[in-house]
Amino acid sequence: MTGPRGLHGLVAALLLAAPAGAEQTPGEAAIVMQRMAALPFDRGVEAVEAYQPAETVRGASALVRPLPRIAPARAGLSEAALAEAVALAERHESHALLVAKNGRLVLERYWNGFSRQSRFSTASMHKTVMALAMGAAIADGRLAEGDPVGRHLPEWRDDPRGQVTLAELLEMASGLAFPPAPPGPPRPDSVNLRLMFAPDIRKVALEVPQAAPPGTVFAYSNVDSQLAGEALQAALGMRYADYLSSRIWKPIGAADAALFLDREGGSAHWFCCLQASAMDWLRVGELLRKRGRVRGRQILPAQWVDAMARPSARNPNFGRQLWRGTPHAPVRRYSASIAMTVPAREPFRAEDVLFLDGAGGQRVYVIPSAGLVIVRIGRPAPAWDDSELPNILLAGRLR
Repeated sequence: MTGPRGLHGLVAALLLAAPAGAEQTPGEAAIVMQRMAALPFDRGVEAVEAYQPAETVRGASALVRPLPRIAPARAGLSEAALAEAVALAERHESHALLVAKNGRLVLERYWNGFSRQSRFSTASMHKTVMALAMGAAIADGRLAEGDPVGRHLPEWRDDPRGQVTLAELLEMASGLAFPPAPPGPPRPDSVNLRLMFAPDIRKVALEVPQAAPPGTVFAYSNVDSQLAGEALQAALGMRYADYLSSRIWKPIGAADAALFLDREGGSAHWFCCLQASAMDWLRVGELLRKRGRVRGRQILPAQWVDAMARPSARNPNFGRQLWRGTPHAPVRRYSASIAMTVPAREPFRAEDVLFLDGAGGQRVYVIPSAGLVIVRIGRPAPAWDDSELPNILLAGRLR
Protein backbone atom coordinates (compact mmCIF):
# COMPACT_ATOMS: atom_id res chain seq x y z
CA MET A 1 0.00 0.00 0.00
CA THR A 2 1.22 3.49 -0.71
CA GLY A 3 -0.01 6.86 0.26
CA PRO A 4 -1.26 9.52 2.64
CA ARG A 5 -4.26 8.45 4.68
CA GLY A 6 -3.72 11.70 6.54
CA LEU A 7 -4.54 14.03 3.66
CA HIS A 8 -7.73 15.08 5.43
CA GLY A 9 -5.49 16.65 8.06
CA LEU A 10 -3.79 18.67 5.36
CA VAL A 11 -7.10 20.05 4.15
CA ALA A 12 -8.20 20.76 7.71
CA ALA A 13 -5.03 22.78 8.26
CA LEU A 14 -5.56 24.66 5.01
CA LEU A 15 -9.05 25.69 6.05
CA LEU A 16 -7.81 27.21 9.31
CA ALA A 17 -6.51 30.22 7.39
CA ALA A 18 -8.36 30.58 4.14
CA PRO A 19 -8.70 34.23 3.07
CA ALA A 20 -11.15 35.14 0.35
CA GLY A 21 -9.65 35.37 -3.10
CA ALA A 22 -10.52 37.38 -6.20
CA GLU A 23 -11.12 37.01 -9.92
CA GLN A 24 -12.25 33.41 -9.69
CA THR A 25 -14.02 32.08 -12.75
CA PRO A 26 -17.06 29.79 -12.45
CA GLY A 27 -15.05 27.04 -14.14
CA GLU A 28 -12.28 27.26 -11.56
CA ALA A 29 -14.78 27.23 -8.70
CA ALA A 30 -16.32 24.03 -10.03
CA ILE A 31 -12.91 22.34 -10.31
CA VAL A 32 -11.93 23.40 -6.77
CA MET A 33 -15.13 21.95 -5.30
CA GLN A 34 -14.93 18.80 -7.42
CA ARG A 35 -11.34 18.08 -6.42
CA MET A 36 -12.03 18.79 -2.76
CA ALA A 37 -15.09 16.50 -2.77
CA ALA A 38 -13.08 13.72 -4.46
CA LEU A 39 -10.23 13.84 -1.95
CA PRO A 40 -9.66 10.21 -0.84
CA PHE A 41 -9.43 10.31 2.93
CA ASP A 42 -8.70 6.62 3.40
CA ARG A 43 -6.93 5.62 0.21
CA GLY A 44 -3.44 5.99 -1.14
CA VAL A 45 -1.44 8.25 -3.40
CA GLU A 46 -2.64 6.44 -6.50
CA ALA A 47 -6.23 7.49 -5.69
CA VAL A 48 -5.20 11.14 -5.48
CA GLU A 49 -3.37 10.88 -8.80
CA ALA A 50 -6.64 9.78 -10.39
CA TYR A 51 -8.06 13.30 -10.06
CA GLN A 52 -4.98 15.53 -9.72
CA PRO A 53 -1.89 15.15 -11.96
CA ALA A 54 1.45 14.13 -10.51
CA GLU A 55 5.05 14.37 -11.70
CA THR A 56 7.79 11.89 -10.78
CA VAL A 57 10.98 12.89 -8.99
CA ARG A 58 13.37 10.18 -10.09
CA GLY A 59 15.37 8.52 -7.36
CA ALA A 60 18.76 6.85 -7.32
CA SER A 61 17.55 3.55 -8.75
CA ALA A 62 14.86 0.91 -8.38
CA LEU A 63 17.11 -0.81 -5.82
CA VAL A 64 17.86 1.86 -3.26
CA ARG A 65 20.36 0.81 -0.61
CA PRO A 66 18.89 0.82 2.89
CA LEU A 67 20.63 2.78 5.60
CA PRO A 68 23.04 0.73 7.72
CA ARG A 69 21.72 -0.39 11.10
CA ILE A 70 23.13 -0.12 14.56
CA ALA A 71 22.03 -1.72 17.83
CA PRO A 72 20.48 0.67 20.36
CA ALA A 73 23.22 0.14 22.95
CA ARG A 74 25.96 0.86 20.40
CA ALA A 75 24.02 3.96 19.34
CA GLY A 76 23.93 5.12 22.96
CA LEU A 77 20.13 4.87 23.23
CA SER A 78 18.27 2.88 25.85
CA GLU A 79 15.79 0.19 24.86
CA ALA A 80 13.35 1.72 27.37
CA ALA A 81 13.45 5.12 25.62
CA LEU A 82 12.86 3.52 22.23
CA ALA A 83 9.93 1.53 23.62
CA GLU A 84 8.48 4.74 25.08
CA ALA A 85 8.86 6.46 21.71
CA VAL A 86 7.04 3.58 19.99
CA ALA A 87 4.23 3.74 22.55
CA LEU A 88 3.86 7.49 21.97
CA ALA A 89 3.71 6.96 18.20
CA GLU A 90 1.06 4.27 18.64
CA ARG A 91 -1.07 6.51 20.86
CA HIS A 92 -1.09 9.09 18.07
CA GLU A 93 -2.06 6.53 15.39
CA SER A 94 1.24 6.79 13.55
CA HIS A 95 2.00 5.08 10.25
CA ALA A 96 5.79 5.26 10.54
CA LEU A 97 8.44 5.98 13.17
CA LEU A 98 12.15 5.99 12.30
CA VAL A 99 15.14 6.90 14.45
CA ALA A 100 18.72 7.19 13.18
CA LYS A 101 21.94 7.91 15.07
CA ASN A 102 24.82 9.32 13.05
CA GLY A 103 23.29 8.03 9.83
CA ARG A 104 22.63 4.51 11.12
CA LEU A 105 19.11 3.20 11.62
CA VAL A 106 18.25 2.37 15.23
CA LEU A 107 14.48 2.00 14.94
CA GLU A 108 12.08 1.42 12.03
CA ARG A 109 8.42 0.72 12.70
CA TYR A 110 5.28 0.82 10.51
CA TRP A 111 1.60 0.44 11.29
CA ASN A 112 -1.80 0.30 9.55
CA GLY A 113 -0.60 -1.53 6.46
CA PHE A 114 2.19 0.90 5.64
CA SER A 115 5.75 -0.24 4.89
CA ARG A 116 9.20 0.94 3.84
CA GLN A 117 7.92 1.25 0.26
CA SER A 118 4.91 3.41 1.16
CA ARG A 119 4.92 7.01 0.03
CA PHE A 120 3.41 9.66 2.26
CA SER A 121 2.17 13.12 1.35
CA THR A 122 3.38 14.94 4.44
CA ALA A 123 1.93 18.39 3.79
CA SER A 124 4.30 21.29 4.50
CA MET A 125 7.44 19.19 4.90
CA HIS A 126 7.97 19.84 1.18
CA LYS A 127 8.63 23.50 2.00
CA THR A 128 12.01 22.54 3.49
CA VAL A 129 12.94 20.45 0.45
CA MET A 130 12.06 23.35 -1.84
CA ALA A 131 14.39 25.59 0.20
CA LEU A 132 17.18 23.02 -0.10
CA ALA A 133 16.69 23.03 -3.89
CA MET A 134 16.80 26.83 -3.81
CA GLY A 135 20.21 26.60 -2.12
CA ALA A 136 21.44 24.28 -4.85
CA ALA A 137 20.20 26.68 -7.55
CA ILE A 138 21.94 29.61 -5.84
CA ALA A 139 25.18 27.60 -5.73
CA ASP A 140 24.70 26.83 -9.43
CA GLY A 141 24.38 30.54 -10.23
CA ARG A 142 20.74 30.36 -11.34
CA LEU A 143 19.51 33.03 -8.90
CA ALA A 144 20.42 34.82 -5.63
CA GLU A 145 18.69 35.00 -2.27
CA GLY A 146 18.52 38.79 -2.50
CA ASP A 147 16.79 38.73 -5.87
CA PRO A 148 13.45 40.55 -5.97
CA VAL A 149 10.84 38.01 -6.95
CA GLY A 150 9.78 40.23 -9.85
CA ARG A 151 13.12 39.46 -11.52
CA HIS A 152 11.86 35.92 -12.08
CA LEU A 153 8.09 36.45 -12.31
CA PRO A 154 7.30 38.75 -15.26
CA GLU A 155 3.76 39.42 -13.99
CA TRP A 156 5.32 41.34 -11.07
CA ARG A 157 8.25 42.94 -12.87
CA ASP A 158 6.66 46.40 -12.65
CA ASP A 159 4.52 45.66 -9.60
CA PRO A 160 5.56 46.88 -6.10
CA ARG A 161 5.04 43.32 -4.84
CA GLY A 162 7.86 42.26 -7.14
CA GLN A 163 10.33 43.91 -4.74
CA VAL A 164 9.79 41.16 -2.15
CA THR A 165 13.06 39.21 -2.05
CA LEU A 166 13.46 35.45 -2.25
CA ALA A 167 14.95 35.49 1.26
CA GLU A 168 11.85 37.26 2.60
CA LEU A 169 9.62 34.64 0.97
CA LEU A 170 11.66 31.81 2.50
CA GLU A 171 11.46 33.47 5.92
CA MET A 172 7.67 34.00 5.63
CA ALA A 173 8.15 37.75 5.86
CA SER A 174 6.80 38.90 2.50
CA GLY A 175 4.10 41.13 3.99
CA LEU A 176 1.58 39.65 1.54
CA ALA A 177 -1.96 39.58 2.89
CA PHE A 178 -3.14 36.61 4.89
CA PRO A 179 -6.37 37.57 6.71
CA PRO A 180 -8.31 35.09 8.87
CA ALA A 181 -10.76 32.66 7.34
CA PRO A 182 -14.32 33.90 6.85
CA PRO A 183 -16.99 32.17 8.96
CA GLY A 184 -19.19 29.42 7.56
CA PRO A 185 -18.53 26.42 5.31
CA PRO A 186 -15.43 26.15 3.08
CA ARG A 187 -15.55 28.62 0.21
CA PRO A 188 -14.13 27.78 -3.22
CA ASP A 189 -12.82 31.35 -3.51
CA SER A 190 -10.54 31.08 -0.44
CA VAL A 191 -6.87 31.44 -1.33
CA ASN A 192 -5.74 28.24 0.38
CA LEU A 193 -8.43 26.05 -1.15
CA ARG A 194 -7.61 27.53 -4.54
CA LEU A 195 -3.88 26.98 -3.95
CA MET A 196 -4.61 23.35 -3.18
CA PHE A 197 -7.16 22.52 -5.88
CA ALA A 198 -7.30 25.19 -8.62
CA PRO A 199 -6.00 24.40 -12.13
CA ASP A 200 -3.69 27.47 -12.14
CA ILE A 201 -2.16 28.00 -8.71
CA ARG A 202 0.48 30.43 -10.00
CA LYS A 203 -2.35 32.81 -10.89
CA VAL A 204 -3.87 32.36 -7.42
CA ALA A 205 -0.62 33.23 -5.65
CA LEU A 206 0.01 36.25 -7.85
CA GLU A 207 -3.40 37.74 -6.96
CA VAL A 208 -2.59 38.12 -3.25
CA PRO A 209 -2.27 41.80 -2.26
CA GLN A 210 0.41 43.43 -0.11
CA ALA A 211 -0.64 44.07 3.50
CA ALA A 212 2.61 45.14 5.19
CA PRO A 213 6.07 46.25 4.08
CA PRO A 214 8.31 43.30 3.18
CA GLY A 215 10.49 42.05 6.00
CA THR A 216 8.40 43.55 8.81
CA VAL A 217 5.96 40.78 9.84
CA PHE A 218 6.21 36.99 10.18
CA ALA A 219 3.16 35.17 8.82
CA TYR A 220 3.41 31.49 7.91
CA SER A 221 1.84 31.41 4.47
CA ASN A 222 1.55 28.84 1.70
CA VAL A 223 1.53 31.76 -0.74
CA ASP A 224 5.11 32.71 0.20
CA SER A 225 6.34 29.16 -0.41
CA GLN A 226 4.43 28.89 -3.68
CA LEU A 227 5.89 32.14 -5.02
CA ALA A 228 9.40 31.10 -3.98
CA GLY A 229 8.90 27.85 -5.88
CA GLU A 230 7.55 29.67 -8.94
CA ALA A 231 10.64 31.90 -8.97
CA LEU A 232 12.89 28.87 -8.60
CA GLN A 233 11.16 27.08 -11.48
CA ALA A 234 11.53 30.15 -13.71
CA ALA A 235 15.25 30.48 -12.92
CA LEU A 236 16.06 26.81 -13.52
CA GLY A 237 15.18 26.61 -17.19
CA MET A 238 14.04 23.03 -16.60
CA ARG A 239 11.34 21.22 -14.65
CA TYR A 240 11.73 21.46 -10.89
CA ALA A 241 11.15 17.70 -10.57
CA ASP A 242 14.13 17.00 -12.82
CA TYR A 243 16.36 19.47 -11.00
CA LEU A 244 15.35 18.14 -7.58
CA SER A 245 16.11 14.64 -8.84
CA SER A 246 19.61 15.44 -10.13
CA ARG A 247 20.77 17.82 -7.39
CA ILE A 248 19.26 16.31 -4.24
CA TRP A 249 17.09 13.21 -4.58
CA LYS A 250 19.55 10.96 -6.42
CA PRO A 251 22.62 12.15 -4.48
CA ILE A 252 21.02 11.34 -1.11
CA GLY A 253 20.14 7.85 -2.39
CA ALA A 254 16.36 8.28 -2.26
CA ALA A 255 13.77 6.25 -4.16
CA ASP A 256 11.28 7.73 -6.64
CA ALA A 257 8.98 10.41 -5.22
CA ALA A 258 6.15 12.46 -6.74
CA LEU A 259 4.80 16.01 -6.79
CA PHE A 260 1.18 17.06 -7.15
CA LEU A 261 0.59 19.46 -10.06
CA ASP A 262 -2.30 21.83 -10.67
CA ARG A 263 -2.60 20.50 -14.24
CA GLU A 264 -0.53 18.47 -16.69
CA GLY A 265 2.75 20.29 -17.21
CA GLY A 266 1.69 23.02 -14.76
CA SER A 267 2.91 24.20 -11.37
CA ALA A 268 3.97 21.95 -8.53
CA HIS A 269 2.55 22.57 -5.08
CA TRP A 270 5.77 23.94 -3.60
CA PHE A 271 4.11 24.49 -0.22
CA CYS A 272 3.12 20.85 0.23
CA CYS A 273 2.54 17.37 -1.10
CA LEU A 274 5.89 15.85 -1.96
CA GLN A 275 5.06 12.14 -1.82
CA ALA A 276 8.02 10.22 -0.45
CA SER A 277 8.78 7.30 1.84
CA ALA A 278 9.53 7.71 5.52
CA MET A 279 13.05 6.41 4.83
CA ASP A 280 13.60 9.14 2.27
CA TRP A 281 12.33 11.79 4.67
CA LEU A 282 14.98 10.42 7.03
CA ARG A 283 17.57 10.97 4.27
CA VAL A 284 16.43 14.59 3.98
CA GLY A 285 16.95 14.95 7.73
CA GLU A 286 20.43 13.46 7.38
CA LEU A 287 21.26 15.99 4.67
CA LEU A 288 20.40 18.78 7.12
CA ARG A 289 22.27 17.12 9.99
CA LYS A 290 25.39 16.80 7.85
CA ARG A 291 25.12 20.42 6.59
CA GLY A 292 24.67 19.41 2.96
CA ARG A 293 27.21 16.58 2.90
CA VAL A 294 26.41 13.03 1.71
CA ARG A 295 28.90 10.15 1.80
CA GLY A 296 31.86 12.51 1.80
CA ARG A 297 30.49 14.73 -0.98
CA GLN A 298 29.26 18.29 -0.40
CA ILE A 299 26.10 18.44 -2.54
CA LEU A 300 24.83 21.69 -0.98
CA PRO A 301 26.85 24.57 0.49
CA ALA A 302 27.13 24.18 4.25
CA GLN A 303 26.58 27.94 4.50
CA TRP A 304 23.15 27.57 2.91
CA VAL A 305 22.05 24.88 5.35
CA ASP A 306 23.34 27.07 8.18
CA ALA A 307 21.30 29.99 6.81
CA MET A 308 18.17 27.83 6.74
CA ALA A 309 18.75 26.89 10.39
CA ARG A 310 19.48 30.40 11.70
CA PRO A 311 16.66 32.34 13.40
CA SER A 312 14.98 34.75 11.03
CA ALA A 313 14.63 38.40 11.94
CA ARG A 314 10.88 38.24 12.60
CA ASN A 315 10.60 34.82 14.29
CA PRO A 316 13.43 33.23 16.29
CA ASN A 317 11.69 29.84 16.02
CA PHE A 318 11.76 29.90 12.21
CA GLY A 319 14.65 30.02 9.79
CA ARG A 320 14.14 29.54 6.06
CA GLN A 321 11.30 27.05 5.57
CA LEU A 322 12.60 25.25 8.66
CA TRP A 323 11.45 25.39 12.29
CA ARG A 324 13.70 25.74 15.36
CA GLY A 325 13.17 24.40 18.86
CA THR A 326 15.06 27.25 20.52
CA PRO A 327 14.11 29.55 22.17
CA HIS A 328 11.44 27.57 23.98
CA ALA A 329 7.95 28.42 22.71
CA PRO A 330 5.39 26.64 24.94
CA VAL A 331 2.70 27.50 22.38
CA ARG A 332 3.93 27.88 18.81
CA ARG A 333 1.83 30.10 16.55
CA TYR A 334 1.90 30.14 12.77
CA SER A 335 0.72 33.76 12.59
CA ALA A 336 -1.56 36.17 14.40
CA SER A 337 -4.42 35.27 12.06
CA ILE A 338 -4.14 31.46 12.23
CA ALA A 339 -6.03 29.91 15.14
CA MET A 340 -4.09 26.63 15.09
CA THR A 341 -1.20 26.34 17.56
CA VAL A 342 1.23 23.56 18.48
CA PRO A 343 2.45 23.06 22.06
CA ALA A 344 5.93 22.21 23.25
CA ARG A 345 5.18 21.86 26.93
CA GLU A 346 8.80 21.29 27.96
CA PRO A 347 11.94 22.96 26.66
CA PHE A 348 13.83 20.75 24.24
CA ARG A 349 16.68 18.86 25.91
CA ALA A 350 19.07 20.09 23.20
CA GLU A 351 19.65 23.64 22.02
CA ASP A 352 19.93 22.79 18.33
CA VAL A 353 16.66 20.99 17.52
CA LEU A 354 15.44 21.69 13.98
CA PHE A 355 12.30 20.25 12.45
CA LEU A 356 10.21 19.92 9.33
CA ASP A 357 6.56 20.55 10.17
CA GLY A 358 3.68 18.96 8.26
CA ALA A 359 0.04 19.34 9.27
CA GLY A 360 -1.17 17.12 12.08
CA GLY A 361 2.16 16.08 13.56
CA GLN A 362 4.05 15.00 10.44
CA ARG A 363 7.63 15.64 11.52
CA VAL A 364 11.31 15.21 10.82
CA TYR A 365 13.35 16.22 13.88
CA VAL A 366 17.06 16.89 13.35
CA ILE A 367 19.34 17.17 16.40
CA PRO A 368 22.94 17.58 15.21
CA SER A 369 24.54 17.71 18.68
CA ALA A 370 23.05 14.28 19.49
CA GLY A 371 23.51 12.85 15.99
CA LEU A 372 19.78 12.11 15.86
CA VAL A 373 17.20 12.25 13.08
CA ILE A 374 13.63 11.22 13.96
CA VAL A 375 10.73 10.78 11.52
CA ARG A 376 7.09 10.50 12.59
CA ILE A 377 4.32 10.21 9.99
CA GLY A 378 0.72 9.32 10.76
CA ARG A 379 -2.87 10.32 11.09
CA PRO A 380 -3.36 13.96 12.04
CA ALA A 381 -2.68 14.33 15.74
CA PRO A 382 -4.32 17.50 17.08
CA ALA A 383 -2.75 16.94 20.50
CA TRP A 384 0.79 16.53 19.13
CA ASP A 385 3.41 18.02 21.47
CA ASP A 386 6.58 18.91 19.62
CA SER A 387 8.88 18.45 22.60
CA GLU A 388 7.67 15.01 23.67
CA LEU A 389 9.16 12.62 21.09
CA PRO A 390 12.63 14.19 20.78
CA ASN A 391 12.87 14.63 24.56
CA ILE A 392 12.08 10.97 25.19
CA LEU A 393 15.02 9.96 23.01
CA LEU A 394 17.33 12.68 24.29
CA ALA A 395 16.57 11.67 27.88
CA GLY A 396 17.23 8.03 26.95
CA ARG A 397 20.83 8.54 25.92
CA LEU A 398 23.18 6.20 27.75
CA ARG A 399 25.91 7.88 29.73
